[in-house]
Order: sequence, then C-alpha cells, then structure tokens
Amino acid sequence: MNKREANVSLFIITFFAAIQYAFLEGVPDSVSHFAFLCVTNLIGFLLTLAVFFSELFRVDRKQIRQSLLLSLELFGFNVFLLLGSSVGATVSACVLSAYFVFLPLLSLLLFKTRSDRMTLCAVGVVLAGLALMLLEDPAGLKDVHFLYLLIADVFFALYILTVGRFTAGSNPSILAMGQMLFNCLIALIFWVGQSAIQRTPLSLPTDSAFWGSAIFIGFFIRGLYGIVQMYAQRYVSPLNTSLIFSTEIIITMLMSPVLALLFGTQPERITALRLAGAGVMVLGILLADPSVTGALKRRLRHEEH
Repeated sequence: MNKREANVSLFIITFFAAIQYAFLEGVPDSVSHFAFLCVTNLIGFLLTLAVFFSELFRVDRKQIRQSLLLSLELFGFNVFLLLGSSVGATVSACVLSAYFVFLPLLSLLLFKTRSDRMTLCAVGVVLAGLALMLLEDPAGLKDVHFLYLLIADVFFALYILTVGRFTAGSNPSILAMGQMLFNCLIALIFWVGQSAIQRTPLSLPTDSAFWGSAIFIGFFIRGLYGIVQMYAQRYVSPLNTSLIFSTEIIITMLMSPVLALLFGTQPERITALRLAGAGVMVLGILLADPSVTGALKRRLRHEEH
C-alpha cells in the first residue's frame, strides 16, 4: 500500500462510518450496549481471523500489550458513541468529527509534541463550526447525549494518536485482530456483570433489524474499518487522517435522504445553519493540513506577483 492507496482506503471506510448511524438506530433500547459490542466485535474478529490467520504465528508480547491498549481506547469510544448516537446522524457525525480539537492537547500531554499556530487556529475554526451546528437547537448543549459524544471524541483522539505510533513498528493485522478480540472479551465481561446485577438473561433479539445492524457494524466498521485503518495510518499522519474523516459530515448529510428511503424513516432536516456549520468545520480541518495551507500561500504569492 502506498500513500495514495492509503488515502483512498481511508475515504472508503469514512463512507461506511458515515452511514453507520442509520444502522445504530435499528438497535433496540432494550438491548445491552455491551451485548451489541460483544456481538459486533466477535463478527469483526472472525472476519480478520479468516483473512489473516497465518499472521497469528508472528504475535509477540509487545503486540498483545498494544492490542489491549487500543481495545480499551476503542471500547470507551464505542460505549459513549452508542450512548450518544440518539441525537441524530448529522449531529452525531459533526460532534464526532470534532475529536480533532483534542489532538493538539493530547499530543502535548502524552508525547510532548507542540502544535503550530495554524493548527491551533484550525481548532478554533472547528469549534466555531460546531457552534453553528448546535445553534439550530441550543438546548442540545444541555443534552447528556451531547456530553457522551464529546467523551467519545476524547477516546477516539487517543486512539488515532496511538494507532499512528503503534502501526509504525508492529504488524497491523495482528493489532486489528487483537483489539477486536479484547473488545469482544471486555464487552462480554461487562455484559455478564450487567446481566447479573439486573438479573436478566444473556439473550439477544431475533428480529432482522437488530441482526442487520449487528452484521453491518461487525463486518464494515469493526472488521473492514479496523483492518484498513491499521494499514493506512502507516502512510498517513494523524492530522491528514482527521482531514479525510472530516468528510463524514458531508457524506452523512448527502446520504440521509437515501437511507431514510431504504429504512422507511424520516430524513434528517438539513438546514442552512447546519450546512454552514459543517462547511466551517471542514474548513478548520483543512487549515490544519500543511499541504493545503502551503498551496494556499503559494497561490497568494503568485497572485501578488
């Protein structure tokens, strides 16, 4: 895989990430979040195991530890994503895209890496775009689901930074398999504990809506997404990865009418304010990309002459 192929691959999985919210809405509230995570990660693990079975013979303790850490970060992200996703696909996509604002602070705290002024300006622009999105419904700021999505942002920012460092010196396929296996086991432990506390049986729904959601999330998000991201981030920086992932906002808006037609639901209301907010957020992430700002500066210098 080269850099161009990595960028294309990341864009493809961003498309699947953008439409996952429609499938998440098909998960009944009565189903334990831990049960859903357990099932979907098991599906993803079996997929990667079938493709990369021979890689298991190359596993070592270092990669097991790295897989465990990645799984904990991803588990936190997925739990809070499920808790907060009821605010709607477009708002969810926009708030989750704001994980970018946590990257500079976490880079500084964890790796002592300072961000330049342009990156910090970009963070401000992203926050302004998010504010525009939420002006459509200011009461949403007090909604606990909004807080859940912000916590999910922190976990995902940690995950992006960690993946970028681990995949540089480890086998991506082993890390992908390991994080899904650990996620499945962690979710199973929490599911059993929750069932014991609530005195409910360890059972899953049999309806097609639940299993349609579980199979889509397990195959495309846990399995395919996990594998592609592990390999692609060896060639693409966390900042450029964030740039590609930011297109999730636009894809979610464009696909909303199509998914509503397929699932027989009401399409999300896309207003001028939401469009403006999404555009400003994407602009902010563009400003953080040195290649974009460098090209802009060269264009301005050329026009001056």
